Amino acid sequence: MGTDDFATASTELAEALRKGNDAKLQELTRPDFMFIDTAGAVHERSEAIKGMATPSAREDGSWTVHDFGTVAMVVGREPAEGAELVTMNVFVRDGGGPWQALVHHLNLVADPSAPSPHPKPVPRPPEALPPECSNPLQSVPYEPKEQAERDIIRSFQIMETAVTHNNADEWVKHMADEFMVYRTKQTPTPKMTRAGHLRDQKAVNAETWVAAVEWMNLWVFGDAAVMRADHRMPGDRRPPYRATRVWIKRDGRWQMASSQQTTRAQ
Repeated sequence: MGTDDFATASTELAEALRKGNDAKLQELTRPDFMFIDTAGAVHERSEAIKGMATPSAREDGSWTVHDFGTVAMVVGREPAEGAELVTMNVFVRDGGGPWQALVHHLNLVADPSAPSPHPKPVPRPPEALPPECSNPLQSVPYEPKEQAERDIIRSFQIMETAVTHNNADEWVKHMADEFMVYRTKQTPTPKMTRAGHLRDQKAVNAETWVAAVEWMNLWVFGDAAVMRADHRMPGDRRPPYRATRVWIKRDGRWQMASSQQTTRAQ
């Protein structure tokens, strides 16, 4: 599919979800399709077919499409009341089969006009050690089924270790140039802005935690992959959230291309 085709499919998917259009959802989605709403609730395809409370489909077709050959992430951003709605659709295909949606993931991020709420780093003594965060740095609750999955998990663990050490130079090696992270009520952050935050943390040896993985699944399609995970930050430093991540293999290294993180309603 071309860019316009992915945009059309994304619009049709939102319409089918809202109306509970069984035939269209069967056409557009995989059996293991999941829909994550703005409250962080997960709905399987069988539930989605009944009709979901999802926002109306965009009429202007202004979607950003990244086609990685076997995985495509299609991101829409539009104004919402006091916020911005980010819709991530992840389409995948097996072999020469048709493109079908694996994930439809919504998020309400900060209004683009709002100042970034990123807090100032809190200085610590130079000798203070980084937090251990054994999950996910040493282990995650997922048993990889193939070498590619092991490689992705290892890249994820190296990347998260770099975060706890405020090591921006190592972190960027595992992030694709098009990387963007979307977090509930926060300003969407591209790769180099996030690296800058890590460097600010490094300058004062600030303490940087990463969230533990409560649940994870991986789907690998050649040199592209999708990771779905549920997270909880130690000490509830941040509300628990659900993440959808897209990975691509470039220059022999798995890199994260996007991360959509929606806070789970308590």
